[in-house]
Amino acid sequence: MKAQTDETIALRYCPDDEATWHDLHTWLFPRVEKWVRNANINAWYGQQREVSEDITQEAVLRTFRYSQRAAQGEVRPIGSLKSLGQTIAQNYFRDRRKKDWNLVRPSQESDHPESYLESVSPLGKIDPSQVAVDHMMLTNIIALAARILAKFPPGQRSALLIDLANITDFGENPTLLERSLSEAGVELKDYHHPLPTEPGEKNRHAALLSIAYKRLRREVAV
Repeated sequence: MKAQTDETIALRYCPDDEATWHDLHTWLFPRVEKWVRNANINAWYGQQREVSEDITQEAVLRTFRYSQRAAQGEVRPIGSLKSLGQTIAQNYFRDRRKKDWNLVRPSQESDHPESYLESVSPLGKIDPSQVAVDHMMLTNIIALAARILAKFPPGQRSALLIDLANITDFGENPTLLERSLSEAGVELKDYHHPLPTEPGEKNRHAALLSIAYKRLRREVAV
């Protein structure tokens, strides 16, 4: 079977078509590998390709799960499979980077740790500034968005929270978005339920959601 083009992946796909997910993996992997190689994470040294493969596979799996829910009308339809897959990969990459930042590989405990540092950074040390800046900006933006969202009119607020809840993987540790909304008096889990299926309610929800996203983008100055 001829491999699908980027445009085909973006605009038309079949959740059960293995070629679709193979092509997405093939397209996504080199991008993830570039992020991993530029991350300068101690614990990833010498196994960047394996880490990249793990992140890519997880991103494709999560994208596949989302596509199944979208096919059932439980979440928003996918406009671009590539964009969704890349966004999911970026989020998972950031989570892994944050988790593994302070891990130390056994080889680093040798008698010559400076040689290890020189091998992963031309300056002989790992500079966490980019990670710190990314985290600070992300934290500030999400916290601001949560405070603004909490003050939205009820209909817009509910539509947006339902949408966010349906694309959030709720785990033992709350996400930054969950924590920020909770501090603003909103529990995201309370909005985790299927989208309306009755045509009138479905159209109303879609309209409110569109208005809410536009309003949020306008009021959050990034």
